[in-house]
Amino acid sequence: MKLDDIFRNLKFNVQSFFELKEKNIFLVLNIIIIVLINIAAAYFPLRIDLTRNKIYSLSQTSKNIVSNLSERLKIKVFFSSDLPAEHAAVSRYLKDLLEEYAIYGNENFSYEIVDEAKLESQATEYGINPVQSSEFSNDQIKLRNVYMGLVFIHGDLIEKIDALTKTVGLEHEITSRIAKMTGKVDALLKLTSPVTVTLYLDSRLKELPIDGINSIEEIVRKAFDKCYSRNYKKLDLRIIDPSQISDLTSLSQHYGISRLRWGNLKGRSGNNIAAGETIFGMVVENGEKFRKIDLEVVPTIFGTNVVSGLEKIEDKINKAVSDLLAVNQRIAYAKGYGIPDINDRRSPEGAAFFANLLSDVYEIVEVDLSREDIPSDINLLIINGPIDKFQDSEKFKIDQFLMNGKSILLFVNSFKELDQRMNFLGNEPSVIAVDNGLDDLLSFYGIDIKKSIVLDKRCTRVNLGNMITDYPLIAMITQEGLDRESPVTKYLNSALMIKASPVEFNDRVKDSSFTKRVLVSTSPESWLMEGMINFNPLFMNPPSDRDLKKYNIALLLEGSFESFYKGKELAFKSQKSAITGESRLEKTISSGVSRLLVVGSSEITTSAFIDYSRKALSGTGNNETFSNDILLHSMVDYLAGNYHIPEMKSKSLDFNPLIKTSDTTRFILKVINIVVVPIFVVITGFVIWRLRMIKRRSIENYYQSRGRL
Repeated sequence: MKLDDIFRNLKFNVQSFFELKEKNIFLVLNIIIIVLINIAAAYFPLRIDLTRNKIYSLSQTSKNIVSNLSERLKIKVFFSSDLPAEHAAVSRYLKDLLEEYAIYGNENFSYEIVDEAKLESQATEYGINPVQSSEFSNDQIKLRNVYMGLVFIHGDLIEKIDALTKTVGLEHEITSRIAKMTGKVDALLKLTSPVTVTLYLDSRLKELPIDGINSIEEIVRKAFDKCYSRNYKKLDLRIIDPSQISDLTSLSQHYGISRLRWGNLKGRSGNNIAAGETIFGMVVENGEKFRKIDLEVVPTIFGTNVVSGLEKIEDKINKAVSDLLAVNQRIAYAKGYGIPDINDRRSPEGAAFFANLLSDVYEIVEVDLSREDIPSDINLLIINGPIDKFQDSEKFKIDQFLMNGKSILLFVNSFKELDQRMNFLGNEPSVIAVDNGLDDLLSFYGIDIKKSIVLDKRCTRVNLGNMITDYPLIAMITQEGLDRESPVTKYLNSALMIKASPVEFNDRVKDSSFTKRVLVSTSPESWLMEGMINFNPLFMNPPSDRDLKKYNIALLLEGSFESFYKGKELAFKSQKSAITGESRLEKTISSGVSRLLVVGSSEITTSAFIDYSRKALSGTGNNETFSNDILLHSMVDYLAGNYHIPEMKSKSLDFNPLIKTSDTTRFILKVINIVVVPIFVVITGFVIWRLRMIKRRSIENYYQSRGRL
């Protein structure tokens, strides 16, 4: 070997050694940097939330509440470790959220994830019941019990969530619980007289053939004893025998307690028992406010009778006490006029689900405008789908309520469907127009309601006999139909509307200083059903495409309204304002802003449709998606001034409906996927191969020029 070659190889080896050494040094430095970054992150946590709705970040309200705790509050997390995928996601999200609370909370906030070994024993101690979970494994569906609960401990108070199976609105749930518990402690300590828990139990019932009737008093006493110690000993238990009360009717009407009647029969001891009547139930009372706990005697399939309503009686007492002591904002709900009843839990057309949605934040006060005025502390009036006509004296109360800088939420029913039993010909139910007497009032304020029904190609599908078909009556509202600026709708991805009438702003507010917002509108593929109204999907054929357009179905109007009765002579004798204790008449707003929100459908508030919308929006038949719930709640929140609630409740909404595409668009996309993409891959591969060949030849030429090859 030549001497030049020896020196050249030696030089190459030395260079390689130093290059290798330099690479190792860089590797070690990178490892050290990564370790230091992780140590710093552990002591100085930095979290960046890149999600659209900031679902992993706390709202400012939550930060304020958790950072200003004056007493210790601890959250115990009861979650099994081997959860199915859908429930494991809830567990992960909950832990991330609690970590956020810990970051912003002061020294009084803490949380604990209960160890798996202690899970069952501690869950039993706190009354957390397991949840049945299904899991598909090895071609089988396996059912097992898992724990998915939370316990909030604040002083002597204990609140719990048994089944935490969804992430939607979880921040609002946690924050509202913390706020209510802190408020409840203050309220309990300030009580001058205890909260009364009364069990109305007739002594005659013990002789009736009712299973478990003799153990009711013992069950209630045990539950009360637990509640007594956990509510700072501010409770008092009374057990009253209704057989000693002369006027049961007024008592039953006042509290709404169930009445129980029986005929002549033989008792348990064999003695004859005369027919009788009594009341049966529980009432939790604080001053003039009360909450009823329903107890009922119901028949079984075996021909016996049992007591219903005793399950989780401890939780029911605690909740009733919390509701009575909570400083919930009061809102008014007009009753009568064919408006759905918020106390009707049995009928699918009732509004009990709607009332339950709002009960976490609001105390709903029913107001009969034909007999009483609206209380002065009320700032929001809900008028939900009136069928019967309002008289001028009642419309005047509505008008003056708005004139006082307050808010009205009106759900409209333009048509009503007659009961099938009223149709003597046996045909489909007839649909007739509704005249509630409010059209002239709304038109004066600047909103017109059209006597028609909006149908939409973008809709849900329903079972019709043996086939599934589109039902244009139930419009699927996507993001393009939701106002992206208003707090009411900006956080929503979707919603459903049924039997909606179009609503429009008229010329009275066209060039005014009012703030006008279209909160909800249908898709551009919508049309109107006018004249003869028929809700059968077979009669909902769309017109030509040029006649399709979008329609507004929820409008918000904000500003200083002028009284509908200004300058008019009143035909009724009433110089009293709709607001008790005030005497404003025929005045416009001088300060503050009135809000009027009109929705073209009231059926979205019925229990049946709320339940249907949950299933339809989830896509799985389970109650997983609550867009319509949140839309209804957000309308009330905005009008009541609680602008932060819609953001918290809408986090983790996971349903984003796909926008329907035309046949041409679908064909083009198929061609791109089947033909263009493979051609692009081949061309890309060829280009990469050519670049590698060029690089390889360049390297070969480099070393050949230096005599290395």
